[in-house]
Amino acid sequence: MAAVRSSVLPPSANTIQVPRAVSTSIQPGQWYFVAESRWLIIIALAVLVTCATFGLYEHDSLWIGVGVALAVVIGLHTAFAVSVVPWIPGLILLVALLQWVLGPWAAYHVPPFLPTFGMAISAPDYFSYAVPATLLLAIGLYLPLWGIGRRSVRRIAPKVPIDFAHTCDIMIVVGMIASVIQVTPLPWTMQYTMLLVGYLSFVGAFGMALARAPGWQWRVAAVLGLRAVLTSSDGMFHDLLLWAAYTGTLLGFIYRWRVRTLVVLAASALLLMGMLNELKLAYRTEIAENPDMGLTDRATILGDALADQLHQPTAAFHDKGLSQTLARVNQGWIIARTLYWVPVREPFAHGETLVSAVRAAILPRILDPGKYVAGGFWYFERFTGLSMRQVSMNLSLAGEMYANFGRAGGLIGVFCFAVLLGLVYRAFARWAVENPLWWAWAPYVMLYTMQAENGIGEAVNHVVKSFIVMIAFMFVVPAWNTLRVWQLRHPFRKLATT
Repeated sequence: MAAVRSSVLPPSANTIQVPRAVSTSIQPGQWYFVAESRWLIIIALAVLVTCATFGLYEHDSLWIGVGVALAVVIGLHTAFAVSVVPWIPGLILLVALLQWVLGPWAAYHVPPFLPTFGMAISAPDYFSYAVPATLLLAIGLYLPLWGIGRRSVRRIAPKVPIDFAHTCDIMIVVGMIASVIQVTPLPWTMQYTMLLVGYLSFVGAFGMALARAPGWQWRVAAVLGLRAVLTSSDGMFHDLLLWAAYTGTLLGFIYRWRVRTLVVLAASALLLMGMLNELKLAYRTEIAENPDMGLTDRATILGDALADQLHQPTAAFHDKGLSQTLARVNQGWIIARTLYWVPVREPFAHGETLVSAVRAAILPRILDPGKYVAGGFWYFERFTGLSMRQVSMNLSLAGEMYANFGRAGGLIGVFCFAVLLGLVYRAFARWAVENPLWWAWAPYVMLYTMQAENGIGEAVNHVVKSFIVMIAFMFVVPAWNTLRVWQLRHPFRKLATT
């Protein structure tokens, strides 16, 4: 194989080293960055778990067995792959499996604390759509990665300018300032602009981590800590959880974490998520009753509540706490409600929401003031018959595709959208062969693709806008010019041939 082109600088005091992933030849017996021997273990365990749990789902739907097998395969593959490559597709699929399959399965047996969150259709009717949709999401994501996932990845140490670290520090500081501004009252357009600028702090911190620059650990901790404080402003923890997951994936790649380490971290994360969910309702009530409370006071109250919750960490997993936790995890009730409501009371949209998503991503709001607004308010009531004005909910990819095209068309739509996401990730994986610093940008661009409850508009809009910001950095910011070894037609030509 021809040597990979590099922009390596001669050794000097003005450079720092960064581990660089270099693709060598096709690795015999390796599939999707995991050795063939481990795939045998994955498949064997998937079959074993599916058979062992048969009695739990045989009276609900045999499709659940397919979902259980898929969850085991994706979970184990992600655990093995994350030490080789930041495996973002695994995160996307695990969230979808949790919210579309496993959460709804439990919800059919644990009554929700509010009747609104109940499953509107029978289990066989629901899982006959939700499980195939999740399976096609997995196939669509994995399909474009077939060739790139067979290449072996090793690390060498090229040089990058010392100015790179200084630029990352500027991105961190500017991003943190923008994040603080973003939670203040601003017009919607300015809020989203500040959000994009604010998230650059994570790109800077991740860049420092990949470059092994001195002090990168506390910088990553600082941007995560600020995000945790800012989530206390409205009690919405989505962004914090997303960034924490991406950070964990990147650290797993950097440190080459073993499976047992990932299992401990995943269990701890689930426990923490349950604790947050348990205190979230009371915390939001506190905010609503004291709307003038400052950010510092809100963070203090949240910290105290979390400390109190530590005394009963498993409260979210039994009795009323379990019902509330499942209601938060289970986004399948929205899909079920959409299957119930459309087309009986609302006709199929025939692609209308997809056109709106593309239009919103391409046209700035100043040119199209009436375009789609993130949050799901436009579609939720229309396609479910329920009004949720005080919360941000959407139909999810599977629900929105069904609302447009019905069951068969919805499944095809989910698959096609998954292929597009797979191509986006493949681009980063291919570019990272030449320089692993590309992995600092992948979470920035693909951030909202991991939220299975999001609508298509949110995902498409963020991918497009953040990709534009990334390209601007490649051409405008000198320290990131080292990544500009590609020409736009060059990597996509290789994507078609590798």
